[in-house]
Amino acid sequence: MKDDPCTNEAVQNERATICGDKTRIGKWNTRYWAEAVVVAIALLLWVPRLSGPIDLRWDAGVYYVLGTSLASGHGYRILSEPGSPEALQYPPLLAAVVALHEWALGTTNPDIVGAWLRKLYFVIFVAYALAVLALAKRYLRPWFALAATTLCLLHLYTIFLSDLLFAELPFALVSVVFALVAVSGPAASRQWLRETTSFVLAVAGFLLRTAGVVLFAAWLLEALIRRRWSLALARGAFAVVTIALWQAHVERVRTSDEYIRPTYEYQRAPYQYYNVAYAENILLVDPFQPERGLADRRALMTRLVTNFAKMPATLGEAVSTTDQFWRRFLQRAQHRLPGRAVIPLRFVSVPIFGFGALVVAGLVVLIRRGAWFMVLIVLGSVGLTCTTPWPRQFARYLSPLAPFLTIAAVLALSRIGTVLRLPELGRVAALGRVALASVVVLTVAVQAQAALWLFGERACAHGATFVPGGGSVGARFFYHDHSWRAWEEATAWIDGHAPPDAIVATNAPHFCYLRTGRRAVLPPMESDPVRARRLLESVPVSYVIIDELKFLDISRRYALPAVRSDPVVWQLVYSIEGTQIYQRAE
Repeated sequence: MKDDPCTNEAVQNERATICGDKTRIGKWNTRYWAEAVVVAIALLLWVPRLSGPIDLRWDAGVYYVLGTSLASGHGYRILSEPGSPEALQYPPLLAAVVALHEWALGTTNPDIVGAWLRKLYFVIFVAYALAVLALAKRYLRPWFALAATTLCLLHLYTIFLSDLLFAELPFALVSVVFALVAVSGPAASRQWLRETTSFVLAVAGFLLRTAGVVLFAAWLLEALIRRRWSLALARGAFAVVTIALWQAHVERVRTSDEYIRPTYEYQRAPYQYYNVAYAENILLVDPFQPERGLADRRALMTRLVTNFAKMPATLGEAVSTTDQFWRRFLQRAQHRLPGRAVIPLRFVSVPIFGFGALVVAGLVVLIRRGAWFMVLIVLGSVGLTCTTPWPRQFARYLSPLAPFLTIAAVLALSRIGTVLRLPELGRVAALGRVALASVVVLTVAVQAQAALWLFGERACAHGATFVPGGGSVGARFFYHDHSWRAWEEATAWIDGHAPPDAIVATNAPHFCYLRTGRRAVLPPMESDPVRARRLLESVPVSYVIIDELKFLDISRRYALPAVRSDPVVWQLVYSIEGTQIYQRAE
């Protein structure tokens, strides 16, 4: 019996469709497998922390307060401070993002808005991961590009800073996209579109962080290096206008009567790092010990040289992980070695400095390839970082550079791998390639251990924030130890006992304001207890929190001697796990 031709044709069409679908899927898998792996890593790092509000400690609280000020129509002001002074240190883009969320949600409640901001940072993280991979693919073969992206995403500071309402993650994304667009990309054939997009990205970077000026500098210098004089002139003009507009705001605030005659005496003191421009703060020898005075030319030069000497290790840690976790990995590995061999812990400096050397070598390769944008961004950022007096913050400042540094390091490794493919090297080449692969695998293992520790600490009981009436059952954050829980219990006590117009002195004034609604200030950094007490009383401060927080010891070093110098006026009213509250007697 003959087959029905109509049926035969239908079967053939169906088979063709299935084969075509399989071919398309196969091509998609072949082309986008690295992107799928990167997205999987991003999801793995975010699934455990997608719920709850974003972390608002440290600078994050400032951004949120400034965003609330914009959303409520008060201008760009620090609402947590007495007198709500105008802000001049932080550029306004991140605060504007907060304000947009508050306007759209119809509330300024940090718990509600913070939950949406956390989701936003998840989206930014995924976009960042894909952008880093796209940039890496321009200079590296697919497997090497994936390795560079993985090292970047698994870095301790990449994970930690993505959990905070800080500008670092958005700035890193903007910087990577800038490096993608400014050189070539979809707009390569249309110079006006590429230049416009590059300018918008550079403006966004500058309005996220003052250090974003390096994007403008790289944009200008790249044109000069290529001897495109008219293009350099146009780029320079646009950059100068943008920077001048922000500086005009800074100067307007600094020369205003409000700034010259502040609400309280030390509100605009150079050590008040939230209330003054960077230039004033960094001119102190040590902003956290202002009694050491201003830095003269020699001190500034010494700072520059000292910081530059720290850069090889800092760059190595920015690509791999911190010295602390290299040491922890080595200690654990030694327990598993036969005979309990003892390797000196100082041995960890070898991989750290090794990666620093790879970064430098990779930058040289990029220069030879003419990839000036990446090199100039790195050099400009490192140069700016070396001028600052905060070496403990270097890891944070260089975190947005991680994509460029990691690509440079892996590029150097790939070049070494190319050399090791020479047939005349024989077995040495094979051993060398195994060693290179081992370096990458070992580093990923160390990073994975650091990440597991970070998430493990977050999952512990002390990783949860304190909720009045419920204990430590609130949102969970990284680096949230017992000292933070005790501080939160202290603020909960103030919220339940202090009048609405009370003013609190604490190391975390903006976060205190968000938790209690009470105005809050930093304690005066005065080494003379009597003067410090007088300044506290002139604000007037009603409560002083003496905390056990590790990131700063301002309250213990300056406020505690001040309140103890007059036990009649300042009385201890609350204590929990070493954290104390002193109240000023009326």
